[in-house]
Amino acid sequence: MTRSGKQLLASRLERLRSAALDPVVFETLGQFLQHGADQEVARIRPIAFAERFGLDPQQVITACLLGAREGLLVLLWDILCPSCQIPADVQDTLENLKQHSYCPACDLRYELDFANSVELIFRAHPELRNVETRTYCIGGPAFSAHVAAQVRLAPDERFVMEMNLTEGDYRLRGPQLPFSVNLRVSQGSRIGHYELSLRRPPNPESVPVLRSGAQVLTLTNDSGRELQIRLERTVGRQSALAAASASTLPLFRELFPEQVLSPGQIVSIANVTLLLADLPDAENLYLKLGDGPAFGRIRDRLLQLETLVRQYGGAVVKIVGEGMLSVFTDPEAAVRTACAVLEASPEESENRFRLAVHRGPALVTTLNDRLDYFGETVLILRRLQATGTAGELILTPDVADQSNVSDILNRLVVRMTPVEMSESDRIVCRCRMPVPAGVT
Repeated sequence: MTRSGKQLLASRLERLRSAALDPVVFETLGQFLQHGADQEVARIRPIAFAERFGLDPQQVITACLLGAREGLLVLLWDILCPSCQIPADVQDTLENLKQHSYCPACDLRYELDFANSVELIFRAHPELRNVETRTYCIGGPAFSAHVAAQVRLAPDERFVMEMNLTEGDYRLRGPQLPFSVNLRVSQGSRIGHYELSLRRPPNPESVPVLRSGAQVLTLTNDSGRELQIRLERTVGRQSALAAASASTLPLFRELFPEQVLSPGQIVSIANVTLLLADLPDAENLYLKLGDGPAFGRIRDRLLQLETLVRQYGGAVVKIVGEGMLSVFTDPEAAVRTACAVLEASPEESENRFRLAVHRGPALVTTLNDRLDYFGETVLILRRLQATGTAGELILTPDVADQSNVSDILNRLVVRMTPVEMSESDRIVCRCRMPVPAGVT
């Protein structure tokens, strides 16, 4: 980093000091931007960064978003191949995403999924440090940090690979190989040698665990044809801030409202958790108080609902009549939000929300300059909510069966009542759960 880059770094970090975050987070990020290797600074993954330096992931994500606003970082989107899990492309806005992408390493064209193939990353701002985000040809493994080794084997050739792998997960695969083999390296293992025939896949239930440090892999190409084999470090997707999760963050939506899909663009998302809340007795409120006072009361309740949604990590998608649709990264946060809403509900039924939470696949598109969700999951959520009454929380089994949600429900000691919704085999019943007042 140049002297002017260091001065800019110091001044822009100073602007972030007012944020209610652990100072160690900004200090660590600043040191990393100044001294990190080019490849690392060009592709910063917030959750993986937090794990590496022992920091709180949510604080790191917040710091990165604020840093992108203040000119410390540049916000980017990695387009990940579902086969090799390696970035096949990089885009600077969601608007540039296409419905399909292509991975040259796997020769695979695939449909984009917000939950699995689009990841939010950050890069050092070019005014601070000039680095580039690139994807490299598999022919140059020295430029691809994920490739630990690569070899081309003739038919019937036997090859001994002497490795020095660190702890982590690895995968043996190749463009001509019809299967892949997962390996794990751990300090707790005493096994230093693994021999593999490439004619047929090994038992998928058995993942070899080799000791860290020195290992020997012996590959025998008895497939009858030439094979190119790569040993790759695999990156766990649990360390990825997927677009599906990033787009639910209130701070992301607040700081980057321009990060939306292009008009008419539709992207799928494998799983999204939605909370729908409304005031079913709002009509009585209008009749009792008149339009002006009733609207003021409804507006106050919606503002209270929005505050609780943000407090528990959700984001408001849109206002629906006298209600609100919100999105969350996980079912637990949505259920905790719903319980908090019911706890804060007044006695009068006209002021009490009815709520429903459902989780499932959906379509994402831009509507009214905001990311919005459509599809069967949203339809089920609306039908589900319509079976409830004021002061009730209704959950589908997809939500209630989640372990963390089950723990909440067990502590609530709620009564689960089947609710008939449809004759369809796919939508048979849901659970209606009155939540007692005073529950936290």
